[in-house]
Amino acid sequence: MNLEDELSRLFDDERLDVPVRPGAELLVVAGARRRRYRRNAAVATGGALTMVALTAVSIALSGVGGGTTDTLPATNLPVTTIASTAGSESGAPPVPPSSSAPPSSSSGVTSVPSVTGSQSAPRSTPRTSSAPAGPAQRPGSTDPTIGPRGWGRLALGMSEADAVASDEFDMTEGYSGSPCHRYWLKGGGSPVDISPTYGVARISAKPGVTTPEGIGVGSTDAEVMAAYPNATTANYVITAPVPGNPEAVYVFNTDPSQKIFSLRLELTTNNC
Repeated sequence: MNLEDELSRLFDDERLDVPVRPGAELLVVAGARRRRYRRNAAVATGGALTMVALTAVSIALSGVGGGTTDTLPATNLPVTTIASTAGSESGAPPVPPSSSAPPSSSSGVTSVPSVTGSQSAPRSTPRTSSAPAGPAQRPGSTDPTIGPRGWGRLALGMSEADAVASDEFDMTEGYSGSPCHRYWLKGGGSPVDISPTYGVARISAKPGVTTPEGIGVGSTDAEVMAAYPNATTANYVITAPVPGNPEAVYVFNTDPSQKIFSLRLELTTNNC
């Protein structure tokens, strides 16, 4: 017999002094069911809270002495510091809990302290080179005359290294059939031949440059012979001793019209 039938039999008993309205047993059963549902719900809620508490305690205990920490994302909530139980086991005094809000910047971004305790590396200052810049190239000479010892910053017999350091050249090339090195003067393209044995051996004059005696490109053979009486002629080439320098000669190249089209100053003895 269920509860409803038992209540129905009890309420129909003629010995009851209080009249019972019809369907009273249904109301009692419904009330009993509500109470049972509430009791079961309370028990279930209490069990769930107990499981949550046990889970939280398990997570907290599992992190003690594990040697690893997880970095939590930065939030604007207060950071609560909880004393580790490992400290009490090792004899260290427990750390009292503290609650403090992390500092916020003016831009609204929360600043989270570093958990590693390391400091940022100092910025390195870029180094600037203290090596002095190389000397600027000097322009080519504009000496209007050639001889008796050389031209511009070049001198007959000068070593190749000194000649290159004179800044009179803008290019160099070796040429076959000679042990000498050929360089070219700045701004004129006239060649200079340098011997490994004798140094600067030949200096060809730039256009417009003349000898101290006034002989240059365009001068006639007769003017050359008048300026240098001891000059000799062979195959359109006039060779004249240089006044004031017995170790050098002028070499004039002439054309069939008996006019000079090039001239140079060179050592009497050379291998170029």
